[in-house]
Parts: sequence; structure tokens; C-alpha cells
Amino acid sequence: MKILLTGATGLIGTEVMKTLAVAGHQVTATDRKGGDIPPGVNFILGELTDDAFVNSLDFHVDAIVHLGSIPRPFADQDFEVFDNNVSCTYKVFSKAAANNVKVVVYASSLSIYGTAWSGPWTSPEFAPFDESLPLHHYESYALCKEVNERTADMWANRSKTAYVGLRFPFCNTMKAIEEHASAQRDGNEETVTVAAKILWGYLDVRDAAHGILAILAGKSTGSETYNFTAPDTTAPHPTKEMLAKFHPTTKVLREIPGYGALTDCSRWIAAYGYHPVHLIDRKKLGI
Repeated sequence: MKILLTGATGLIGTEVMKTLAVAGHQVTATDRKGGDIPPGVNFILGELTDDAFVNSLDFHVDAIVHLGSIPRPFADQDFEVFDNNVSCTYKVFSKAAANNVKVVVYASSLSIYGTAWSGPWTSPEFAPFDESLPLHHYESYALCKEVNERTADMWANRSKTAYVGLRFPFCNTMKAIEEHASAQRDGNEETVTVAAKILWGYLDVRDAAHGILAILAGKSTGSETYNFTAPDTTAPHPTKEMLAKFHPTTKVLREIPGYGALTDCSRWIAAYGYHPVHLIDRKKLGI
């Protein structure tokens, strides 16, 4: 397939770029900064905020993987995060529709539910939670993710392009994920708090990349978003205990055995059949 990849040198983008190239796809990749570009990838340096640059890109492709965004709410001023992430995504989505691109895969986030970056302590209404969990926004990053999902709905309504959003959790290399889990085990106060706010979810970047490959190989239609996480957590204790301690108001809909994730990813698995395979080794970490 001929694929346009944005955010290509970011954390997830780097792995996706490599995985697409290894799989034999014809990849044009772009980002605002350079990086480790695999052989055969056509890399173009530029800003998606620059209309002239966006107009110069070739959107006559089979698929777009859109990962280009500011990845957290406080990296820039609040309004800049919203303005960048919403306007750049709108441009890419509109270009996809105008050029009859088959499918656009884009990064949404579990932050959309509101717990991760909230000022006050917040808990999900129920667990395990699927995509119907109510959204409670406290900052621009979560808000822009919802706006982007609604933007995808609109463009799907008025075109033949399919839009697939992935609500990623804490997504990183396994080394970073295991360090995060170990810090919780050792009682690092800041990490313990952060982990509870992001609901102990994680996904190895390799699984993120292969999940995107599964979408590209499938037959997507319309506009859909999916929770996409590992089936377990980074927590040092079983999920039932962690919920009771940090999120006692959360209604537990059904038993979550052992270290099972709070996210229900059954819609994702039913649609694309991909199960994450890169999971933390609890025995090695002593948790």
C-alpha cells in the first residue's frame, strides 16, 4: 500500500514507520523534526500547521496514519495544544476525503475519559469500561481528542473514506513500561499517583504498530474508535485491590481477575482480531 504517515519521528510514529517499511509498504513520512528514518522511506520535514506544507504533500495514497500532534496537555500553552491538534487533524482528514483515501488511522487517547490529566482526583464511573464510558474533560488535550473523533464522524458522513481512531493508553517501549511498573513496586509516590490516574493501562509501541497494520489489512468503513490496550496492568497488586484503594467509587460491573485491565477492548478485538503480545514480565519485575 501507498501510505502517508504523520508524526513519523515521535515515540509511536518511529515504531510505526519501521513496521510499515518492514512490511513492504510504500511510505512517505513527515514530522516537524528529523529522526531515524528506515531505508526506503521518503521522509519530508515540515509543520502540519503550515498550510502551504500540507498542500505540498501527496494525498493520492491508499491510507493515512495520522499521529502528528502535541502528545500531552501541558507541553505548550493550553490553547496552543487545542489549536494545533484540532486544526492539523482537520486538515489531514479533509485532504483524505477530498482524495478518496481508503482509510485514515489516527491516534486518539484513553485521556479522552478525563482521569489522566484532571486537576481534581477523578475516577471512571464503571469498570471494566468500554467506549461508552462518559467523557469528563478538564483540559485541552482530552477535549481535542473528542473534537477529532467527531471530526472523523463528519468526514466519514460526507465521503467514502473510513476513519479509525485508537484510544491509546500509556504507550511506550517495554523498557520504559517496565521502569514505570518497577517504580510503582518500589513505592515512588509520583509514579504511584500517575499510574492510578491513567488507570494502570499500557501498550507496547510494537503492539501499537501491529494493530495499525491489522487495520490497514482490514475493511474499515465509516468512523469508529476503539480502546486499544494491553490486557493487564502495570500495577504491583491485583486490579480489585487497586480499585478499592484509589478508585473506591467506581462501580465494578463484573469480576476483573488478577491483574486484568480496566479497559474492555472487545470491540477492537472483534473488529480487527489483534491481541497485544508484548506484555510485562511480572516474575522478572517481582510484582
